[in-house]
Amino acid sequence: MAKNDVVPSMRKYIIQLVILVTALAIVINALYMSMTWLATEIAKINDVYLRAEFQFLGTLVIVLLILIIIFAVIYRRRKRELTTLSESIRKVANGDFSAKITYNKSDSMAHVYRDFNKMSAELESVQVLRKDFINNYSHEFKTPIASINGFASLLLDKELPEEDQRTYLKIIQEESERLSNLTSNTILLSKLSSQKIVSDTECYDLGEQLRQCAIILSHEWLKKQQTFSGEFPHIDYVGNRELMKHLWINLISNAVKYTPPGGEISVRLSRQDSQIVVTVTDTGKGMDKKTLSHLFDPYYQGDRSHSNQGLGLGLSIAKQIIELCSGSIHVKSAVDEGSEFIVYLPSPAETKPVHSFRKSR
Repeated sequence: MAKNDVVPSMRKYIIQLVILVTALAIVINALYMSMTWLATEIAKINDVYLRAEFQFLGTLVIVLLILIIIFAVIYRRRKRELTTLSESIRKVANGDFSAKITYNKSDSMAHVYRDFNKMSAELESVQVLRKDFINNYSHEFKTPIASINGFASLLLDKELPEEDQRTYLKIIQEESERLSNLTSNTILLSKLSSQKIVSDTECYDLGEQLRQCAIILSHEWLKKQQTFSGEFPHIDYVGNRELMKHLWINLISNAVKYTPPGGEISVRLSRQDSQIVVTVTDTGKGMDKKTLSHLFDPYYQGDRSHSNQGLGLGLSIAKQIIELCSGSIHVKSAVDEGSEFIVYLPSPAETKPVHSFRKSR
């Protein structure tokens, strides 16, 4: 339990205890007065000692009965709360991570139930991630391996025409490259997840790097007859050049991939106060709320029509790089309205005149 939760809970219990003691004192006083009335008016006991003993014993018996009832109620309530918690824990222990406890904020164990529900939700998300990894990862590796094995077997046929041989060799080359990319991305994601600092940093022109990344990917957006525009002012940035290049390639190629032929893509570099802002916008199909909520989850693919192009690791890697650089990424998207990825990076450098270009299909 967090420290902030302990103080209000203790305060609540102290208040409840004070109220209980006050109420009990009032009840005892009322009972004593009632027993006095019974002794003097009903039983007609006038002797001081007998009357005092009668009053004391009668009051004590009634108070004990009340305390027994109170403790019985508290015991049953606690037993019910612990039984509920125990049953829920047993479900989680048996692998049912969807187990949740319904409670009211006024419940004495509300903070325990809240933490249990949070734990259960986290375990459920890990289970979903594990299943996605096993299903997608094994499938993505099995498919190219099967293709390589099949076409390699066909190449053993000595009477195979030369044209077919070249076709099969090209498929083997493409599938081998795909396997290599999957392996490299998985290793990179694992490395970034455990990495705490950025090494091999240097000061370089971020605008020029973005321009070069756009040129590297030009064959992709030109092939789809997309219009590309960009604004790349000279902004000095201190970071790992290769790591940042991987980030921009990921974001821009993602925009190209999900934008239909004839669409538009833009990349803007600017400064807002002490932050560098890179905005990648496209006119693609956009994303629904469910896809947005899992967008940066490893191995998650909202659009299965592109599942043969990767494992859904690109945006996960991009986010890891940004967070490693003490930055953040925000996404704005709606179905059939395109998407906008906004990257914020810390830097005190000043912006020089803007250089922009626009390349149409």
